[in-house]
Order: sequence, then structure tokens, then C-alpha cells
Amino acid sequence: MKFFSTLAALAALTISAQAFTSCGKATDDLQLTSVSYTPNPPRVGQNICVTLKGTLKKEVTQGAMIRVEGKFWGMPVYDQTANLCDSLAGGANPCPIPTTTTELTQCFPIPANVPANMEINLKVTSTNNGGSALFCIQGPITFKP
Repeated sequence: MKFFSTLAALAALTISAQAFTSCGKATDDLQLTSVSYTPNPPRVGQNICVTLKGTLKKEVTQGAMIRVEGKFWGMPVYDQTANLCDSLAGGANPCPIPTTTTELTQCFPIPANVPANMEINLKVTSTNNGGSALFCIQGPITFKP
């Protein structure tokens, strides 16, 4: 379960900007300008390193939440809500994340039991402490063996 909450915070955003689209609003606290990851494509059983760049309008504080919804052929296969700061606690950018932060990179393992070669459509939404929207992003992800 921790993998998927981390996946929510990072990996769901790891697909290039062409594959994932914003479903957020101009009022969201985080306005992403680019998302990149290595390796591309992500591989089951290996580490993935994700770099997010953007403008953070409000500090991300303890109590921020993230929700990941996954669908396979339109059918729900995953729905998890987690504390975003708890998911980021082991990385280089734990909460609070100040507004001066313009780039975040975090690496984490992709467990060997993640299904490979199946396109999962993800929708990831996040709210800051207090309920303001941080971001929304959606798109397909396929892990390779």
C-alpha cells in the first residue's frame, strides 16, 4: 500500500507531459511546468527517479492528502487516499515544502509484483492542508518487465 501512495505522490506524475494531462485549475497551489523520469519506460523491480518542476503558490504542509484512482479498460482497479507528507517523508523534500522550491527529485523502487505491460489510466488529485487543491493530473502508465 505504501508503494501506491508513493506512486500517487510521484510516479503517477512520472509520465511525460505528452501522456499525462492536467485536470487541475489555474487556482491550484502547484502549477507544474514539466515532469520527467528515468528510466523511460519505468521498469518493474527497478528504481524510478522523478523530477517535478513548477511553481508552488502555497507551502505544502503536514495534512496534505493525495488520491490515486486507477482504471483498466474503464473499470476501477485501484482507489487509495494517503497523507502526501507521510509518503514524501523518506525523501529529500519532506514537508513542509516551501514556495521557493521549484524542482523536486525523488527516487523510489517499483516492486516486482506490479503488473507489467498493462495500461492503467491514472487520475491523481492532491489537496493541501486546509483543503485547497494542489494539483490534478491524469493519463496512462505502463510498467515494463
